[in-house]
Amino acid sequence: MSRLKPASPRSKHQIDDALKLMRRARGLLREAGAPKAATRLHGAINSAEGARRHCERRPRCRDHVGLARRR
Repeated sequence: MSRLKPASPRSKHQIDDALKLMRRARGLLREAGAPKAATRLHGAINSAEGARRHCERRPRCRDHVGLARRR
C-alpha cells in the first residue's frame, strides 16, 4: 500500500464544509424538480464522505512548508 499524504489541520473542516454545501444543493435541486441532478449529487456526497473517512486515517502534519513528495 502506498503512503498516505499527510492531512493539513484544515482538511477535515474543509471536507465537512463541502458536504454541508452539497447537501443543501441536493435539497434545492429536488425542490427545483431536477431529480437526476440530485441523484448525481448524492453520488458526489457519498464520495466526499469517503474522503472524510480517509482523511481521518491520514497522518496529521503541522504545516505544509518543506514537505516534499516522496516516491
